[in-house]
Amino acid sequence: MSNPATVIAAGGVVWRERRGTRQVLLVHRPRYDDWSLPKGKLTAHEHVLSAARREIEEETGLRVVLGPSLGIQRYDVRKNGGTVPKLVHYWSAETRGDGEFVSSDEVDRVEWLEVDQAAARLSYPRDVDILRNLEPAVPVVASLVLIRHAEAIRRKDWDEDDTDRPLTDRGRGTSERLVDVLAALGVDRVRSSDAERCATTLTPYAAAIGRKIHLHPEISERGFEADPQAMEGLAGTAWKHGHVTVICSHRPVLPALARELGLPVGKYSPGAFVVAHLLADGRVAHERFSAP
Repeated sequence: MSNPATVIAAGGVVWRERRGTRQVLLVHRPRYDDWSLPKGKLTAHEHVLSAARREIEEETGLRVVLGPSLGIQRYDVRKNGGTVPKLVHYWSAETRGDGEFVSSDEVDRVEWLEVDQAAARLSYPRDVDILRNLEPAVPVVASLVLIRHAEAIRRKDWDEDDTDRPLTDRGRGTSERLVDVLAALGVDRVRSSDAERCATTLTPYAAAIGRKIHLHPEISERGFEADPQAMEGLAGTAWKHGHVTVICSHRPVLPALARELGLPVGKYSPGAFVVAHLLADGRVAHERFSAP
């Protein structure tokens, strides 16, 4: 007998600073008469980061930027007359501007509370555990997203200059889906190898936010092969206080580039990426994700 499909959901601890005090936002669900953290299930083919931001906005009316992970909840839920496992991913979620809450059958009230008050109000101990993870995860000084370009036409199927090798239809689909993912992370600086397949991976997002892609020949395959030391010093400009920078490069270049940026070295499939946050205490929190 096969295992039941796991329900995947995502949400966050929405927070703000008011007069030197941190507040978090809780939601009240009339169906259960409980107070909880905003969250919800992923739609078909939706990336978990996109889902977290969407669900928070739908339940609270607020636009947020996702920060470090605050953990994953695992518990069983009832579905179709049986019991299935559920995983809920949570991130720090900082407000960006004002929004308007609209009461619904799903969430009829929201309330900003100081952290200790929120811990006392929450209906489930598992939510309190997630809330307690907020303190060491914020504030964030700067953030980076390091990504391998989306799927490109194979070298053996391309007769022209390799720098001009384009994305496949699947790769272009990934680049379009990255728009919501990078928006959820609040990316506001766009950097790329000067190869077509890298720049095109980030083109839809750059267009969506009205930013120019800054090209770095030194992190292309050709540039790295010609001078592996040329990327030295890139970390000084990539980690920019108060900003979130995305950098797109190539599989052979990514290990050296990750080391230069102070990130873990690992394998990246096409469109896969790592998100890293420099915290105020000097620690770097990071997560790896598959392509959207």
